[in-house]
Formats: sequence, structure tokens, C-alpha cells
Amino acid sequence: MDFKNFQRDVKCFIGLKDAKMFVNNFEKLLQTGNGFYFAYELDEGRNLCRVFWADAESKRAYHAFGDCMSFDPTYGTNKYCMVFTPFTGVDNHKKSITFGCALLSNEDEESFKWTFGKFLEAMGKKEPQFIITDQDPEIKNAVPAVFKTARHRFCMWHIMCKVADKVGTAIGKETDFLSKLNEIVWDSDLEPAEFEYKWCQVVGDHGLRENSWLTYMFDIREKWIPAYFRDLPMGNILRTTQRSESENSFFKKFQNQFGTLVEFWMRYETTMDQQRHTFKRLEMESENSVPQPITLSPIERHAISLYTHEVFLEFQEEMKSSMCTCGMVGYTKTSEYEVTDIEDASRKKTFQVRHIVGCDEVECNCKLFERRWIICRHIIWVLSNKHFRNILDKYIMPRWTKDAMRKPIYDIDGKLLDDYDVTDLKKLEMSKIWSEIYATSRRHCKKRSR
Repeated sequence: MDFKNFQRDVKCFIGLKDAKMFVNNFEKLLQTGNGFYFAYELDEGRNLCRVFWADAESKRAYHAFGDCMSFDPTYGTNKYCMVFTPFTGVDNHKKSITFGCALLSNEDEESFKWTFGKFLEAMGKKEPQFIITDQDPEIKNAVPAVFKTARHRFCMWHIMCKVADKVGTAIGKETDFLSKLNEIVWDSDLEPAEFEYKWCQVVGDHGLRENSWLTYMFDIREKWIPAYFRDLPMGNILRTTQRSESENSFFKKFQNQFGTLVEFWMRYETTMDQQRHTFKRLEMESENSVPQPITLSPIERHAISLYTHEVFLEFQEEMKSSMCTCGMVGYTKTSEYEVTDIEDASRKKTFQVRHIVGCDEVECNCKLFERRWIICRHIIWVLSNKHFRNILDKYIMPRWTKDAMRKPIYDIDGKLLDDYDVTDLKKLEMSKIWSEIYATSRRHCKKRSR
């Protein structure tokens, strides 16, 4: 097929029918009965102003990995200035995964409330534990109006990207202000009092106490600084710069200020296919190959059998550190629990691991498990020295395991989502749709050329 001519012919045919063709495609997908969900609204001029969609595979992903998700309305996509707003989470390979998407012509509170409402409707009213967004005031108002139990936090990556502009590029370039600020902002070991002291010290040392933006960010620190939610299960989604940059690059593929909605959908489908192909490849690699252990510990062997490769490598780093940088410096025992003081040389701190006597329950005040759902080096040290052979069941998070997507997942109508042959049905239907568009556009253009 001559794709250059194909693109020209499609544009030739689409014209003013763009939005209608876009919605018709969704209606055809809905009729296939393959778990596809979509909703849309028109404005007073009968123009498309809002549309949301999620297919069966996205819904399955949400039910497996939707405990913590981000919502980012920062991507302009087409000649109508509609904004692309994806709902995104982190899968069991530590990669970004898409749960659903919307296109909005207005970034106002009502549009966001409508989008959040349709998202929950598609997901059977299941709310995430956390939703991460930028600081947009319209989103800030819309989130609690729709999500009744989810906690709202601001994206650290978006905030830190603004610092240089807010304090002046001269300070950012000529001093070590940015590096020092990053050091304390991203330090998840800090307690709130430690963070506040260090923040004030860094800001004061660089003459920025009167900077209104920094003052405001400090006032809302509980919304974005890890020190204030060290014990909340956010799966590390809030603080990974590399993932945020990767996600930003991924969704920018849809940006084309001169593109039509139909062209947007074609790019969207291609890019989502790439995302899902990567996921399936990583699933196969985790199932069919074994990472190299670095110890003879049965705990490490157990972790290999449980986790995907990427998650296991994080666990393995904790395992290695438990052997190389940790040691006991104190021990206390009561009738109810044992407390082991573990010195962590790499972090120059001492942490306490409490083990409840007669109960398979341990906790460490480093709070790594609470934040990332992987047991820390200090707990590993204690379990190893107590001759445990397995990771305790309570501390195995299903979302990080090889079996994360294998549990039964049902849609809003109670149908088992696994029953949908998602890839085959969608590919077949999309092939029919785009073949129809192409054939019709060719006929239309031939008539015009006569």
C-alpha cells in the first residue's frame, strides 16, 4: 500500500465529516460486544466537545494495576485544539500502562468532572487509592467532586520541571540550588520535620525566602512531598522521573496541531499496540527465563519465582544491601514483640525492625514496603537471620507478580473480561473500519478528479 497516497486520500475524504467518522468508529467498536466503552457529548453548535473511551484490555489493566494512577491533560492533539487526557498507571514490569483516555475541547471543571464520571462508569465504579495530577485548579476541584475515596496528590515531576522558571534561570544555572532542592525533595527517608528544616535552609541560603511560588509550594507540601506520605501505598508512581519523562515522550506521539480526529485515532491505535506488545513480551520473558541469583538464600529463590524480572531486580538490590551494608547494632525483646536495630551504612542511618512474637508480621520504620510494596533490606536481614525460607504472604503484593493479570476480572455487566478475545476482535474490527474509510475515500477523490 502507498501510505503517503493513503494519507492524502484519507484527508481528502474526511473534510467536515471528521468528528462523525470518529464517533461512528467508536459505535462500531461498541457493537462488536468486546468490552469496549465510550461516551461523548456535543456542544450547543453540535460540535464534538467531549469523548471518553476504554477497551476491555484497558479495563483489565485497571483492575490489576489501578490502585494508583495519574491523569495528565497536557497533550494537544489535533486541529480542533482538543486536549488528549490519558489515565495512566504502572504495570507489573514498572512500565506505564494506559487505563482509558479522553479528548476535551475545554479544560474546565465540568469537563473534568464529566471525564472522571465516565471513567468510573467504565470501571464499574471502582476508585483508585490515589490519583496523581498536575496543579490545575479545575482538576483540583473536580477530583473530590467525583472520586469519593481516592486520595489526590500532585505530580512531583511536573512541579520540579517548573522550578528553574519560577526562581529564575540565573539561580538555576549559576548556583547549586536545583541540585540541593532535588536532593531533599526526592529523599523519601526524611521525616516531615527533617524536610522542613532542610527546605528552609536551602531556600534561605540562596536568598529565596520571599519567592511567592516557593512559599506556596511549601504551604501545600503535604500534597506532593514524600516525607508526608511515607506510609502510604503509592507504588512509587509519584516520584519516578525516568518514568514520567518516558510517559511524556510516549503521549507526545499523538500531538499534531494540523491533524484530524481520524488520523489521531490511527496514531493512537498504533502506539497502543506498541505498548501492549511490549507488555506481552515482558510477560513472556518473566515466565520463560530466570534471573541470576546472587545468593544461596531461599528467600531470594522465592522472590525469583514470584516477581517479574524488573520487580525482582529491585528486590535483589535490597537483598544485596542487606548482606553488604546492614548489620545489627541493638536488640530488644518483650512479651509481645522483638525490635532489631539495623545500621544501614549506605544511608548512614539506623532503622528499627519490629517482629510481633508468634505472628508472621514485621515492619520497618524506613517505610519502604509501605511506599513501594517490596520488603526492605532491613526486613530481609531480620528474616534471613531468623531462617525464614519465604517472603511472608502478607508482604507479597499481587500487582508485582507474574500472575498479576491472570486473576479473573469482570466488566461492569458482570462479564468475565478474560472471555473477550481482545486482540483478535479489535484487530479484525479496526481492519474493517479503516479498509472501509480507505475505500470510500478513494471513491470520493476519484469522483472529484473527474
